[in-house]
Amino acid sequence: MASGVAALATNTQISPDKPVVNFSLPNFTPEGDRAWLVRGSEAYFLAKENQIDVKELTLSIFSGKSDGKLQTMILSPSAKVRPTDSIVTSTSTIRVINDDFEATGLGWSYAHKDKKITIDKKVRVSFRAEFKDFLK
Repeated sequence: MASGVAALATNTQISPDKPVVNFSLPNFTPEGDRAWLVRGSEAYFLAKENQIDVKELTLSIFSGKSDGKLQTMILSPSAKVRPTDSIVTSTSTIRVINDDFEATGLGWSYAHKDKKITIDKKVRVSFRAEFKDFLK
C-alpha cells in the first residue's frame, strides 16, 4: 500500500487545499489479489500525517484470495485513511454490511491487518445468520 501512495504522490500533482474528486485507492496482497478498495467523493492527502481524509467513504474489503470475493463493505460520511498502517478511522457514523450481519454506529476504526472493526457508540447489529438453540 505504501508504494501505491508513494507512486501517487510522485507522479501526480496533489494540492493540499484542493480535493481529489472521485477518489479511489486499491490495496493488494503480496500475491497480487485485491485486499481492499477505498473510494470517496473527495479526498485530501495530508502528507505530513501520511493520511488521506475521505468524504463519502466506501471501503470494500475482499477475501484477499484469487476468488476476489467481496466480504464486507463499510460506508461512512467521512473517514481518515492511513494507507501505510492499513487503518481507517472516523468520528462519524458507520454502516457495515456483509453476508452474515449489518451493523451501524458512531465513531469507529478498522484495522485491516487484524480484520477488526471497532464501533464506539450507538451500536446496532442485525444478524442474518440462524442461531440454533441460542436461548437454551
